[in-house]
Amino acid sequence: MRITYKGDYALKAILDLALHYEIGVVTIHEIARRADIPIKFLEQVLLDLKKGGFVESRRGKIGGYLLARAPSRIKLGEIIRFIDGPIEPIG
Repeated sequence: MRITYKGDYALKAILDLALHYEIGVVTIHEIARRADIPIKFLEQVLLDLKKGGFVESRRGKIGGYLLARAPSRIKLGEIIRFIDGPIEPIG
């Protein structure tokens, strides 16, 4: 199975949000800094994750992103399938 950069960054972003789940809203700059992801690419990834129902966003001065559901209810496989398509073994 091959994971694209977009899939890798999506997993890193979800992991960061899960680690800070109790805090609530996390800014895109904090996620990018901690996960070492370019901000422009992270914006695209988070937009896709939002469309997939994995994250929610808050606007405004104290805005940012947070998980749409509890971390224990999110499966890594469903994130990869949503971002990269079906998972197939490599021969």
